[in-house]
Amino acid sequence: MTEAAHSLALSEGTPTGPRLRRVPLATLARLAALALLVGLALSTPGFLSRVSLIALANAMSLVGCVALAMTFLTIGGNIMSLSLAATTSVAGMVFMAALGWGLPTAVVLALVAGGVISGLQGAVIGWLRANPIIVSLAAYALLIGAAQLVAGPKVLPAGPDFQLLKGRWLDVPISFLVFVGLAIIGQLIVSFTRFGHELMFVGSNNRAAEAAGIHVGRVTVAAHVLAGAFAAIGGILVASRFGSADMQTARGFEYTAIAAVLIGGTSIAGGSGSLLQTLLGIAAIAVINALALMQGFSMEVQRLTVGCAVLVVIVLQGLGRMKR
Repeated sequence: MTEAAHSLALSEGTPTGPRLRRVPLATLARLAALALLVGLALSTPGFLSRVSLIALANAMSLVGCVALAMTFLTIGGNIMSLSLAATTSVAGMVFMAALGWGLPTAVVLALVAGGVISGLQGAVIGWLRANPIIVSLAAYALLIGAAQLVAGPKVLPAGPDFQLLKGRWLDVPISFLVFVGLAIIGQLIVSFTRFGHELMFVGSNNRAAEAAGIHVGRVTVAAHVLAGAFAAIGGILVASRFGSADMQTARGFEYTAIAAVLIGGTSIAGGSGSLLQTLLGIAAIAVINALALMQGFSMEVQRLTVGCAVLVVIVLQGLGRMKR
């Protein structure tokens, strides 16, 4: 075989040789960081204890639902929502107040509250083309004020049924099972439904999506409704865990959620991403925080480590786009 033919065979992936592909730098960095985390975890005394693993699962599940919700918005090109944590808190307050009508009714009402709150923001963003960050900031302020005026500083449970969500199944926290189930359902939606494919298209290039006949506004609203519902489930779990709900319940969740989405590998520019990757991202953050705590480091060091990880991911994503 001549040299030219051999080169052609390589480029086409024939039996002469596989097609050579370069692994993205961001992927290599994540694999190296994962290996480092696993090594540190295995070498830390007590990390694999039953108590430590249950605490890790609980930490992942509470903020993890908000991170999954944030993934829908980021994939759709809306970067992030600074009001998702407030939506989580409001849904938790609705859930606690409605427990007098039974657990199923309380769950449904909380889901509706989350979906409507986030869906209205999606309508303003998708149909009026408003800036998503400004809309979410305005929604955050409105939710904080309205919830405290209507419900007061704290909502106590109107019934005892929330205790069920604090339990365990085969010694695994119910909240963690719900979180993993949500991640799988969300990934199936993104990967195997028409809406998921349209969401990817809108996130990568909304003008091209419009030219292809996709209703960008409708897709944006649907993504926000889904995000609101996922965040509401997080609110239900958080309220059940602490036995009450207020607007401080999920304070700061949005920042951890954004970090998990980016560390997991979802593009900050939109158009690509995975809810299962976000699950790994929230797991990485939970492990980092747990290791720092067990090593005696302060909360400031934990935040610094997570912040550096997010910054590295953003830089690597930017470098990857520059090479295309």
